[in-house]
Amino acid sequence: MSKSRQPIDWYRMAIEGFVIVASILLAFAIDAWWDQLQEVRDANDQVARVGSELRANVALLKTQDHLLEDTTQAAREFLSMMGPDVDSVSTQDVGLMFARIYGVGTLSLSKSASQDFLSSGQLTANRWVDIRLSLAELLSEVRQAESSSLELRQMRPRMLEQLHGSVSGLDVVRMHPVMVDYPASRFASSVSTLLSDMAFESLIANYAIRMELNRVNARRLLEKHLVAIDLIESGN
Repeated sequence: MSKSRQPIDWYRMAIEGFVIVASILLAFAIDAWWDQLQEVRDANDQVARVGSELRANVALLKTQDHLLEDTTQAAREFLSMMGPDVDSVSTQDVGLMFARIYGVGTLSLSKSASQDFLSSGQLTANRWVDIRLSLAELLSEVRQAESSSLELRQMRPRMLEQLHGSVSGLDVVRMHPVMVDYPASRFASSVSTLLSDMAFESLIANYAIRMELNRVNARRLLEKHLVAIDLIESGN
């Protein structure tokens, strides 16, 4: 006698299929949520590093601004000393003035954290877009300012060459790294010749103008750094 076949429980199979599909979809949703959460955490970590980098740059830019103010003023004072009547100017005065003129270093700001954040492609929605745009614009101006600062430094050898045969005993200047290859013994003592040299006056004037432009760059960069910091802190 043949056994009777059990009827198929379609309702039960439908429930089991639904549970399986729902479990798979839930697993995908959890994975996506976790990935997004991890992405946000990574982005926040990167932005925190960017914030620290920007604040360090702010301190450097404030120092650079003060140095450029003093060196520009020194160049103007030196220009006021130049002319046919220079009897009251001593070699020591010239040395001290040049120590001030060469008292500012080449601008070099930290950029690695900002570059890493931009290259990572982290989050492109809401406030992150504003931060990314601000950083991209900031980095572009940093490169321009650093290039301008380097051009300023590259003017110094020409000025030093003009000093040959004019001034001796520049003890203060001689201690500066730029001047280390120019010992006092290589200069003839003639302050009046130097201060009446129109070519040298032109070099100093151009140098003063370049320093003023570098100061404008430093101040603009300082403002943009502060704006970027505000954007970062407003989202925390």
